[in-house]
Amino acid sequence: MNISKPIYHKKSLSRPISLQKIQSVPVALFKLCHLVQLHDREAFSRIDEMWSTLHVLYVITAGQARLISAEGKLTLNAGCAVVRQAGSLLQHENKRGSLSPVQGIAIALDSTENEQLFWPFGIPVPIASRTLTDRAVELVQASSKGHGSSPFRPHMLFYELLDILRDHAAHSAHEDHSWLDAVLRHIHQMYTHPLTREQLARDANVSPEHFSREFKKHTGLTFVEYVTRLRIRMAQEHLLFENPTLQEIAQLTGYRDTFYLSRKFKQMVGSAPTHYRKMPKKIVSLTYNYTASLLALGHTPHMGAVASWMEEKLGEHGHDGHEQFEQHSEYELVKHTDLIANAQPDVIIGYAPHPASDELRLIAPTILMPFEELDWQEQLLLLGRITGLESNAQALLDQYHQLEQEANHTLDQQMEGTRGSAVCMFMIGEDGAYIYGHGWGRASHVLYQSLGFTPPSRMEQDGQLLTGYVHVPLSEIHLYAADHMFVAFPEEPAKREMLDNLPNQESWGTLSAVREGRVYEIDADMFYGFDPLSVMEQLQHIMRHLTS
Repeated sequence: MNISKPIYHKKSLSRPISLQKIQSVPVALFKLCHLVQLHDREAFSRIDEMWSTLHVLYVITAGQARLISAEGKLTLNAGCAVVRQAGSLLQHENKRGSLSPVQGIAIALDSTENEQLFWPFGIPVPIASRTLTDRAVELVQASSKGHGSSPFRPHMLFYELLDILRDHAAHSAHEDHSWLDAVLRHIHQMYTHPLTREQLARDANVSPEHFSREFKKHTGLTFVEYVTRLRIRMAQEHLLFENPTLQEIAQLTGYRDTFYLSRKFKQMVGSAPTHYRKMPKKIVSLTYNYTASLLALGHTPHMGAVASWMEEKLGEHGHDGHEQFEQHSEYELVKHTDLIANAQPDVIIGYAPHPASDELRLIAPTILMPFEELDWQEQLLLLGRITGLESNAQALLDQYHQLEQEANHTLDQQMEGTRGSAVCMFMIGEDGAYIYGHGWGRASHVLYQSLGFTPPSRMEQDGQLLTGYVHVPLSEIHLYAADHMFVAFPEEPAKREMLDNLPNQESWGTLSAVREGRVYEIDADMFYGFDPLSVMEQLQHIMRHLTS
């Protein structure tokens, strides 16, 4: 068979091939190195030290992180992130503004050999981005063993994260108001002193005219309106807690003339300072516990943070004829201050510190209580004073003290000696458990303050007894054992299944509480709050376990 051969023309071989212009591709500046999920503040600090030679992106998925960088203080709530360069560590503040333990994701990245001599992400600043948070969670899932995803997907998600960070840095650089931010901080720190536009403009190195234009554009108020509103808000806050004279209020708010103070106060508030406390007030509660406490006092907030564990209490109040109110999660009220502004409240209450306290104070007088420094009874009495329901607050405390007295009498007869140790553990699946000090609710204050139990010795060694919490891996649960152990298990079936092997562990089976039947299962929702109704319910539930 004859097979014809292809014919090549020498002319066609010598002709240059016409190609479109080849585009160069930017080199990769960074590579993904490590990532880890974090469950408490101490873990964040350890990782920051361990990865000091790497760049690190932190994404907060729950709670609140309060950090200190070389440029200043940073507050990151759930859904926020911050990225820092290698060598520039982030310290954690001691105070915390959220009852939820801080949880998040740390992603370490390193420079490639092709890195140019610039850092594209700017200085460490909080970045509020749900998209960024979602991508970080997806990255953890895609990187986990046995997930079955493509080996390329983690790197694709990593570069999506970098792209989001770069966009944020570029946008921030385009809208630089650093001088104005410094001016606003100065005003909030020095409102009790004389303040003038000319002096602040001179300190900011801008003209008075430019100062006024940018100030009004950024805040929506003139300089004089802003300072006046801040001073009157502070006057309202002093009146809610104390009974100061007009002269004292003037000194506390930067006014020299009491008549001028009274006139400005009435213009803004609608009443004279002497009548302000008696006025009915629309309250916005930023936290679950304060919403529940207000309802227990008999005051329905205009707007409040509501969680699943409060649903039964809300139903009870609904049957009692309480009016409905606008409900949101704590996260929504932190993320969207416009919701609060649109409600036009007379008072805002929440935990201190709060990342947007200055912004909230311009909406309404804002009472932020340091929950780690005040016990739940002191906080309830302050809420009673704000609402004018001090007698209701005291009646609730009297009711609790009666239950407390009866419980201790019962335990004295039953135990015939010292109480021994006790602990509340909140399991979260394969990641271990949280154990809380008595400044964080979860019935620890009931065990240690009301009933006289002692905490596990290991908890005292960790320095987490008075306030705070510890995250404990499953392998170390036995180190926090006590004579009486109250344990909350996760509701999700998958997480609960991960704990099925816990009773089979030798370290668990040797615990005296396990051998003697003093491990009691509790409901995590019931044991979350420290409002008076929750605390009374927790005390009664604990006593049922101890006396059954």
